[in-house]
Amino acid sequence: MNDSWGFNITDRKYKTSKALIQYLVNAAAHNANFLLNVGPMPDGTIQQEFTDTLKVLGSWLQKNGESIYGTRGGIIKEQQWGVVTAGEKKWYAHILRSPLQSYIFIPDVTVKVAKAVLLSNKTTLKFKQQAEGLFVYTDGLLLDDIDTIIELQLK
Repeated sequence: MNDSWGFNITDRKYKTSKALIQYLVNAAAHNANFLLNVGPMPDGTIQQEFTDTLKVLGSWLQKNGESIYGTRGGIIKEQQWGVVTAGEKKWYAHILRSPLQSYIFIPDVTVKVAKAVLLSNKTTLKFKQQAEGLFVYTDGLLLDDIDTIIELQLK
C-alpha cells in the first residue's frame, strides 16, 4: 500500500484509497487478480494508515462489490473514460475518468441492453444502442470522484 513489499518505517508514500480502488477495478476489468500487500510492523500489528485505507476499500466493496465479485473482464477494451466488467446478465461500466463528451461510448456491444442505471441509486439513464456500439448519456450526471458505475441490464 506504499512503495515497500514489507514493513518499512521510513516509507511514507502511501497510495490513496482512490488509487487502490481504481487498481482493483482495472484488475477485474482485465481478468487479473489484485494482490494488496500490507506488511506488519515488528510487533505484528498493522499500521493505522493501512487499516484506515482497508476500511475505506471494504466500505466501497460493500456498496459496489457486485460490479467486481463474480464478474469477468476483457469483454471490451479499456476506454478513455474507464473500463467494463461483466456478470451473467449485467455489465458494469466503470467511469474512472471524466468522459470527453456528455456520454460514454462502449464499442462493439452485440448483446441487447434493456436498461442502464446508476449502480449507486438505480437512477435510470438514457442510452442508445446502434450497430457500432452503445451510447450512455451522462449529461447532468454528477460523477463520483473515484468510480461512477453504470449497471447495464442485458436482455
